[in-house]
Amino acid sequence: MIGPHNNATKKGWSRIGRRPVESGPVIRNLRCTLGPRMVFLFVIWATLSCAGCSSWLPEMDRFGAVDSPDHNRSLNGLGVHRKMWERAGAKCLTPQKLSPRLDDMDVIVLVGQTFAPPGKQARQWCEEWLAESKGRTVVYFGRDFNAERYYRLRTLDDLPEEDQLRGREQLAKVDAHELVRRIQELSESTFCGWFFLDLQDSERDVTRFKGPWSEGLQQAHGSWPINIVLKPPRAKNWSGRKPSWLTAPSNGLKPVNSVQADTEESLVVRSTWEPDELTNEEWDEAVDKAARAQILLAAADGTPLIFALTDAKFPGSQILVVANGAPLLNASLVDELHQRVGERIIEHCLPAKRVALLAYDAQGLLISKSTEVDARGIGLEMFTIWPISAITISATLLGVIICAVLAPILGRPQSLRSPSVTDFGMHVEAVGQMLFRTRDVVYATRVIRDYFLKVRGESPPDWLDTSLVETAPAPTNATSGHNESKQQHPQSPTSS
Repeated sequence: MIGPHNNATKKGWSRIGRRPVESGPVIRNLRCTLGPRMVFLFVIWATLSCAGCSSWLPEMDRFGAVDSPDHNRSLNGLGVHRKMWERAGAKCLTPQKLSPRLDDMDVIVLVGQTFAPPGKQARQWCEEWLAESKGRTVVYFGRDFNAERYYRLRTLDDLPEEDQLRGREQLAKVDAHELVRRIQELSESTFCGWFFLDLQDSERDVTRFKGPWSEGLQQAHGSWPINIVLKPPRAKNWSGRKPSWLTAPSNGLKPVNSVQADTEESLVVRSTWEPDELTNEEWDEAVDKAARAQILLAAADGTPLIFALTDAKFPGSQILVVANGAPLLNASLVDELHQRVGERIIEHCLPAKRVALLAYDAQGLLISKSTEVDARGIGLEMFTIWPISAITISATLLGVIICAVLAPILGRPQSLRSPSVTDFGMHVEAVGQMLFRTRDVVYATRVIRDYFLKVRGESPPDWLDTSLVETAPAPTNATSGHNESKQQHPQSPTSS
């Protein structure tokens, strides 16, 4: 199998998050036995470790993450889907816009982080890209499915009884937030060229299937939640189901956060879906000229789940429309059902060698006429991008710990080397004071001359007037003057 091994059953869902450990007594014991420095290092380690812990229902992660590290750790990410592509022999990239950089791609997966479909200009760009070469595929899936909610709902029973009520309240808040956002972004059923987006269907879980891809799915564990249905565009009854902004523009409820497509640069255009992107005449013409659809997988009642669009405008290529992200997102791929469907999607696109995972939000898709530059190779910013960022952050934390260990206040006590008392250089001032007290220039000159000759093995310097020593009479050892001479002229420190 291309996907991950399935070890999940109803009882097999593991809990996300861990309870923090009561560390008060542990810290006190360590303080007594390991010393303050080890306690300091342990506190740093415990802080970093607890940073990775999370509650059962944290704030929802960003939907449709395709970049590291969020695409792996987010339940709504596409990290597992990317690994399935790579296991099938394809190389995956994550571009930021539709640009000539995608000319050598075989598959483009459009990851919409909003309920609205792709804009008109983006759809036209994708169709032109499909027409440039045969064997290409554009994959689009709806935003209706939330994999994190799907996962949390199945782990709710694993919570302690006293926490289950709070868990249900949080899930209800998530449902309300999703509903409000969907109404704001998509108020009515509409047609967008690639499919008819039907909001009238009731929410349900599909467990029975039919169609060319239904083989082996009936016994697979899991269910496919469906709410918003993406239906094939070519159908006779769609021409009569126009939204209110076409039939009665003055009374139509348009999306609150509708963003007008604007030109950012001469070579860059932002494409967003607009409720009024088609007039009455364009609506009828678009429905009549829509691409031909082949339903690959449907529910037992005929509700389409996956269908492929082909057209004479892009011969040999296709657009693959998936009802929602259940077969592509991390958390739902735990189920065997979604694993098998995800494998079928990838097998249907083979032999694809290069795949682009392109995520876009409510601001729409960027379309550029110039080749997109890979941001990972721009200056020092490369150190902030995965996977290099994982190394640099760890190295920075390690450097902080090393600096703390080597700091004087925290460092290990060291014994300094004792100075040598026999070093003449340490007593220059004392010898100078002794020579000054003798008040004898000849004697002082002789001592300095002997130092240079005997200790340093050098001739006396030019500033030393040795003529005084050479002309002065040598001291006698006469008994009469012995005691007086010894008192006035102490023994030279350089004499042996």
